[in-house]
Amino acid sequence: MSGPLDHLRVLDLTRLLPGGYCTLLLSDLGADVLKVEEPGKGDYIRWMPPFAGEVSAGHAAMNRGKRSMTLNLKHPRGPEVLRRLARRADVLVESFRPGVLDRLGAGFESVRHPRLVWCAITGYGQDGPYRERAGHDINYIGFGGALGVTGEAGGPPVVPGVQIGDIGGGGLMAAVGILAALAERERTGRGRFVDISMLDGVVSWLSFQAAALGVSGQVPARGEMHLSGRLACYRVYRCGDGKHLTVGALEPQFWSALCKALGTPELAERQFAVDEQDATAARVQEVLATRSRDEWVRELGDLDACVGPVNDLAETLEDPQVRARRMVVEVPTPSGLLRTTGNPIKIRGEPGRRPAAPPGFGEHTDAALLEAGCSPAEIAELHAAGAV
Repeated sequence: MSGPLDHLRVLDLTRLLPGGYCTLLLSDLGADVLKVEEPGKGDYIRWMPPFAGEVSAGHAAMNRGKRSMTLNLKHPRGPEVLRRLARRADVLVESFRPGVLDRLGAGFESVRHPRLVWCAITGYGQDGPYRERAGHDINYIGFGGALGVTGEAGGPPVVPGVQIGDIGGGGLMAAVGILAALAERERTGRGRFVDISMLDGVVSWLSFQAAALGVSGQVPARGEMHLSGRLACYRVYRCGDGKHLTVGALEPQFWSALCKALGTPELAERQFAVDEQDATAARVQEVLATRSRDEWVRELGDLDACVGPVNDLAETLEDPQVRARRMVVEVPTPSGLLRTTGNPIKIRGEPGRRPAAPPGFGEHTDAALLEAGCSPAEIAELHAAGAV
């Protein structure tokens, strides 16, 4: 099926999550994404368990619908081949540390053409004192302040269950930056260099907290902010079966409705009483502990009180709303269909692309080289020389 980006060709030189998620979004919207992978190694996600037969589940989820070719950028002919591929591309996405591609003769100034949008995703950006540091998600959220505000009051920082820096700070920001550069290209005909730092992305997620710090002068503390555990009306509560319920009754009408439903109407007027939050939360906890999570969901789910379950992932993938929004898809692999998450971007009138299989390692090398103008004899020579 076509999509709004089916006129775009994307070269993806990245590995693992940030770039893979960025180009997954573009691919799901119709772009032709060609993964350019190192011979013998490829994207490391290919070799990460668990496996569906011989295919990594992570690779299938992150690279469905893309194509793959191998290219050795360290080979003397590698940069030349990349330049030929780039001539047909609208977008190039890479995640090397700053300066690495330049040293190989395959950097922006060497490879670009006037209309090419080049997106570099790095940990710390193209400039600044940390530009050449190695890092992973935990480092970015640590430097960026997100880890420091995550956890219970008085407790240690808690590592989130999803990679905020990689996916939110890197992949998602890169997709936005690319689309912004492409929109500008429609007016000017000129491509751009998009500089995405995962640390920058994480810091930007804390804009609300930073503004509060600027006004109050108080550093936000774990479990002490209104939306991270301080307010009784905005907390996670344990139910009688050990499972948990989310309560997000911030607006007074929601909190009042919840208090009435729980048989504690006297708590309604104490919603924002600073010194009574712990006592109020203890009373709510006492009531919620009398029944199971699912019993409370059935009773309170349709109430205008912002209450819901803390699902595990298996429950999420069976949730009727998640299913109705087509957020569960099945990706074909040689060993059968693999269930994973769908495209979160819905455009009215666009049916969305049917998930396609992830590419085999280097599966489209010859086809991509032919498209780039290489003759069959040149392709054979590149193979023989170890350039692809």
